[in-house]
Amino acid sequence: MDGFALCAAVRASERFAALPVILVTSLDTPEHRARGLEAGADAYLTKSSFDQDALLETVAQLLGPATPGAAGEAR
Repeated sequence: MDGFALCAAVRASERFAALPVILVTSLDTPEHRARGLEAGADAYLTKSSFDQDALLETVAQLLGPATPGAAGEAR
């Protein structure tokens, strides 16, 4: 199973359909990007132009702002 199939399976699952999906892949053609977004990915990032800050920003946008007392934060 590749990332496209996994993404489609997540979207088809009643339990996990709302889970944010970010594909991080070496496939960087416009056709691959379109395929990932058609499979239901919320974001498509390529390894050739990988930027950790862009990944963290994308995660923050998808999950929303951190709340005090959230996992991994001091209470």
